[in-house]
Amino acid sequence: MIVFILILPVTLSLKLDESGQLRLRLHILGIPLYRSPKRQKRVRLSHYSKRAMARRKKKEERRQKKKAKRCEESGASPTPPPDKAPLIDKISFITDLATALLRRSLSHARVRVDCLTVTVGSSDAAKTAILCGVISPALAFLLETLEQFSHLHISPNTLVGVAPDFTSEHTQADIRLHFRLHVVHLADIALHTLVHILRNSSKKSKH
Repeated sequence: MIVFILILPVTLSLKLDESGQLRLRLHILGIPLYRSPKRQKRVRLSHYSKRAMARRKKKEERRQKKKAKRCEESGASPTPPPDKAPLIDKISFITDLATALLRRSLSHARVRVDCLTVTVGSSDAAKTAILCGVISPALAFLLETLEQFSHLHISPNTLVGVAPDFTSEHTQADIRLHFRLHVVHLADIALHTLVHILRNSSKKSKH
């Protein structure tokens, strides 16, 4: 029984769609274990009645008053909500995570690339060219790392590349990667991947 559990296949899917939403999926034998972001709750009309909306408004006001009171007592100002990470940071996160996973899993990982495209756009042509110069090496390094593993699968129809779009002011990406391994490797890879991400985060914070 223990041997059967250890050889169960585990699949980690990374997806960065054109809207800039980063999605993580972890499942065993098709059974989802983790997803980020979490699935939105079902919308019920009863939640939008006047009584329910008034109750939520009062609850939020009480929460804000308590938060402001705690800040006054501690002498600290309320912290603003954190800004969303830009698209380039998300692409760098995917590159770092994929590199750490592959380096640790070596030949155990089965990697499938469904799509790896980035369309670069910005407010002016010069900035677009600079962004292309930043993103292109990152994706090239990712592909170079992927090519070092014998269990890599890239379909001939898979789109891969970086292209500038001088008519758009927004950068869009479509990245879909799937990593497949066994339970016995999961704990070791997860530990070393976490250490790798934390180490890179500490280096970035120092800069």
